[in-house]
Amino acid sequence: MLQLPLDVHLDDSAKFENFFAGSNLQLVSRLQSLKQTDCDFLYVWGSEHAGKSHLAQAICQDYASDNLTAAYFPLDNKMLEPEVLEGLEFANLVCLDAFDAIVGEHRWEIALFNLFNVLKANNKQLVIFSELPHAHSALKLADLKSRLSSMETYKLNGLSDSERVSFLIQSGKHRGLEIPLEVAQYLLARTEREVSNLTSIVKLLDKQSLTHQRKITIPFVKSVLDY
Repeated sequence: MLQLPLDVHLDDSAKFENFFAGSNLQLVSRLQSLKQTDCDFLYVWGSEHAGKSHLAQAICQDYASDNLTAAYFPLDNKMLEPEVLEGLEFANLVCLDAFDAIVGEHRWEIALFNLFNVLKANNKQLVIFSELPHAHSALKLADLKSRLSSMETYKLNGLSDSERVSFLIQSGKHRGLEIPLEVAQYLLARTEREVSNLTSIVKLLDKQSLTHQRKITIPFVKSVLDY
């Protein structure tokens, strides 16, 4: 894994195995296959809470587990400057998260254009995560827009309500915690539905269940979450 001289760290819990794919199985499978190929350029777009950052970090950690070099850049980190994209031809993979944050900024667009060309010339991999499809971005550099349009493009779909219920139950199982169907449905009806929020709730219930030696029931959830 490429260590940056900046406050950029991967979330150790962001793994392929704990990402709930839902209707995104084809995309997740494609990302997992990247280590077996060369010079793949993927553009992945989806809503704010679809799980883009989880997948971006999961790819990098997957590479690191095989002693491959992956560079992860969350472009909404204000500490980052365009120069961080220079000299990355040694990396097996460069993963850019929150691409929207730099769209329209000339220095960043030039840096990304150069990065694209360098990685392509060296048969390396590039994956970009964004909230909008490249065709609808406000890019000012025409050559960069042309490069992005040549990339393999996927939409990361958000979870449906039934998939969120399944997500709650499976997230519990990953922690050795049994969340009954009726409890998952009860939670979903009374909380914010973003995956990050649901994950936090499962973590809290797991901790409280261990502390109080209680099974996960609706009365217990009410007492813990004050619903």
